[in-house]
Amino acid sequence: MRALKYGIGFVVLAVGLGANAEEKVVEMAPIVVTASRIPEPINETASSVEQITGEDLFERQDRTLPEALSIVPGVLVQKTSYGQGSPYIRGFTGFHTLLLVDGIRLNSPIFRSGPNQYWNTVDSFSLSHLELLKGPGAVLYGSDAVGGTLQVFSTLPEFAAPGEKAWGGRLAGRAASAERSVIGRAETAYATEHYAAQVGVTAKSFGDLEGGRHVGRQKKTGYDELNFDAKLRLALPGDREMILAFFSVDQDDIWRTHRTPWGISWHGTTIGTEPIHRFDQDHDLGYVRYIDREATPFYDTLELTFYGQRQEETKEVQKQSGTSEVDGFDVRTWGVKADLLKDTSFGTWAYGAEYIRDKIDSFRRSYDEDGEFVSRGIQGPVADDSYYHMAAIYLQDRLALTERLELTAGARATYAKADIGRYENFETTPHTPASFEDDWTDLSGHLRLACQVIDEHWLVYASLSQAYRAPGLYDLTSFNVNRSTDIAIPSPDLDPEKFLGGEIGSRVESRYVAWHIAYFYTDLRDQIISHHIGDNYFSRANSGEGYVHGVETELKLKYTDQWQSRFGFTWMEGYTDYTSTSGEPVHEYIRTLPMSGFATLRWQEPSKRFWVEGVVRAVAKEDRLTANDKRDTQRIPPGGTPGYAVADLRAGWKVNQRLSLVGGVDNVTDKDYRQHGSGSNEAGRNFILSAEYQF
Repeated sequence: MRALKYGIGFVVLAVGLGANAEEKVVEMAPIVVTASRIPEPINETASSVEQITGEDLFERQDRTLPEALSIVPGVLVQKTSYGQGSPYIRGFTGFHTLLLVDGIRLNSPIFRSGPNQYWNTVDSFSLSHLELLKGPGAVLYGSDAVGGTLQVFSTLPEFAAPGEKAWGGRLAGRAASAERSVIGRAETAYATEHYAAQVGVTAKSFGDLEGGRHVGRQKKTGYDELNFDAKLRLALPGDREMILAFFSVDQDDIWRTHRTPWGISWHGTTIGTEPIHRFDQDHDLGYVRYIDREATPFYDTLELTFYGQRQEETKEVQKQSGTSEVDGFDVRTWGVKADLLKDTSFGTWAYGAEYIRDKIDSFRRSYDEDGEFVSRGIQGPVADDSYYHMAAIYLQDRLALTERLELTAGARATYAKADIGRYENFETTPHTPASFEDDWTDLSGHLRLACQVIDEHWLVYASLSQAYRAPGLYDLTSFNVNRSTDIAIPSPDLDPEKFLGGEIGSRVESRYVAWHIAYFYTDLRDQIISHHIGDNYFSRANSGEGYVHGVETELKLKYTDQWQSRFGFTWMEGYTDYTSTSGEPVHEYIRTLPMSGFATLRWQEPSKRFWVEGVVRAVAKEDRLTANDKRDTQRIPPGGTPGYAVADLRAGWKVNQRLSLVGGVDNVTDKDYRQHGSGSNEAGRNFILSAEYQF
């Protein structure tokens, strides 16, 4: 009780200090939209949401999009390989987390349950900012939005002033010693008052990663990547506009090193035996968006988007025997979505609809020891010649109950259909091609109550949100190797997974203090679980029930105009219960983020032209292993992944209005460590130099 009194006293004192301080220019709180689809200051957002700006990405010198989340409370960035980053958000990853690019779903039916590489196919050097909403977001964003929803926003070219023309651009580069990497970005833009166009190219070359003082060079970890993006913005009569955008990424020769003899043994992990295990990845996305801000009786703002997307993947695996397989898929997606906002006397309404159609082709080819073609498989990693359809409508209202109390309520209805054209039927000998159709419906809702205890300074909230995940082609028809040796086979008889998430939280904001703390609980029902059915074969069934819960907090302190700090802490745990194939009840851990924390201390001169920052990241040992973790001996040491504490140091200099430089040293002590579940260790002492020139 005494601690609670002191805590409340600290909050009130901090708010009071901010309110009574002498008047100065006050920095406005960042505006976020992902939490509710309604633009609002982050300090007034009744959700756990994080915003990372383009300036943050540059100053932190993040290498990839997933690594941009590395010091966000509640997030573990696992890397199956150096080119395959997949965040665990509140204990969920893979197809239980959703990635949006300018509001368009990157997720597709071929996404798998565990960590995957697809978030790494978004070029972080082309982004203006990103927003992470933690917790269920199914009402606003649909299937897969269980652990969290990350929305990234690409740079939007600006119109020129009336009667003028404008031309400019940006050159950016990053070089790192332990990564043996070089990244270069060039973009240019031209604008009039009627249109604005922008084109950019990012080239990335990563060499073999240098680990800590004892690990040394980790061979076959490097890869190359080329990104291209273009955007055209057209001003239409009235307050209307149209945006045309295209993004493309090509990644070559990404090895899963832990599966090969090139892997390392670390704290007892085993070394793989496959001479070759590598991926090529391509991703293209294009859209046309019409925006109307001319108010009508039905909307104040309308966004209508037509988009197309293509994801291609090719994997080559050579076995120890010398035989090899090449498999992959080609997913072609098109969709249409409408999102509307309307302020009324009955609250602010956000509503819309979306339809998505995926066409999936997959292949598998086998070769003998001499590289001669042997056979063609019935399917690749997922079913061949298949379609997946998803249609949804959603409606949300935010209503002020009193001057301080606000209620948000919403619902989403979804229809999903899988039309499986060709998959490998394991119930026949020999296996024969088979096909089937199935469909599912879902109705999910959420409620959120927020109270402004002190206007603009102290907000408390509570929420209850449903989420779901419709079975995808990975669940229904995958035929591939998971973890290290487990072979997943098709499981056509599945239902959607169901989730119910609750959260209570508090936000405190003043000139000197910004503090957010939240407790969350997610209940799992009808979880799709892999079951051992003999040898190394596994099938799936809706047999799991469980929960994940935890506490996360983030505190920002501004001591003076020059000195400031940021602290973060996370604790969580999760369990799942199911019945094994032998009839035994199983109660086991869900892989979550180990207890972790970070602290930063930053100094900047009054003009903000020069700054210095130190960062300490600490993660506890993770010995809460699932049965699958225990079998995954190539990535997870016996007894669990050791904890670590790592220090980083960086400094920045704004040379003039056009040129900015950042130099840093990550892992100053050259420590050997890895993120839990990753296939290689992190970089050792890593000197990084970044530069940006705007013209």
